[in-house]
Amino acid sequence: MNASFHESPTDPERSRLIDVVTQEAAAYLSVDPVRDIPAHIVEIINEVIVKIVLEEPQPIPESEEQDLVLGSLWGSQMVREFGWSWVDFHVDGILDVAVVSPTRDMAIFPFTFIADCLAKRCVCTVALSFNMLLERKGEIIFEPNSYDSVMTRIRHIVPPYTLEPRG
Repeated sequence: MNASFHESPTDPERSRLIDVVTQEAAAYLSVDPVRDIPAHIVEIINEVIVKIVLEEPQPIPESEEQDLVLGSLWGSQMVREFGWSWVDFHVDGILDVAVVSPTRDMAIFPFTFIADCLAKRCVCTVALSFNMLLERKGEIIFEPNSYDSVMTRIRHIVPPYTLEPRG
């Protein structure tokens, strides 16, 4: 990462809102964010993103900010499964919210990633990335404190579905 960046603790009000939205997301998706295993929850998040991209019926009301709803639940599962942390992440003076690994070798920007995925109608890699990280759980994959943006590295070899152009 060539940009100027640093992390700071997540603003307490933002942390509270993430917790509230995580609970709302869990209710929409009919999951328990404490009792259901994170991999199951992330698979459901992935399925909902695909449904939104393919413009199929899904459980989140259109009045909700789907990227925030799904991102809160996804990030919370990263925290649960891998011991990652929510942080305020500043890049060249611009604030984003991330979940970061304990050694800070990896970072995921759940709200930004999902918003981009929905806006660009991308093939979803949320479950794929989670499963890949499960395979290497506890390993330091990149240089500590490099904050490598994991989602920029994850691709399906064969896309699991195709996107038809909007017409």
